[in-house]
Amino acid sequence: MNMLRTRLAGLAALFFCAVAPAHAYIDPGTGSMLLQVLGAAIAGAIFYFRELRIKFLSLFSRRRAPGADDGGDSPEPPR
Repeated sequence: MNMLRTRLAGLAALFFCAVAPAHAYIDPGTGSMLLQVLGAAIAGAIFYFRELRIKFLSLFSRRRAPGADDGGDSPEPPR
């Protein structure tokens, strides 16, 4: 285990020492786009996991998940 740590530390040191300067920059438009992508990913994950949680909890309760189809054509049974 100690030998593995030593090798990983040497490999990490090699990677950090072999880095060359990039001579590049990110303009404001690209930075703004990256922030929008990050915000959209976070919002999408929040909605996705909320729906997943509702469906998971509906397995353990008597209520049906919103949007669950009961297989019938009409929303109400005939009287």
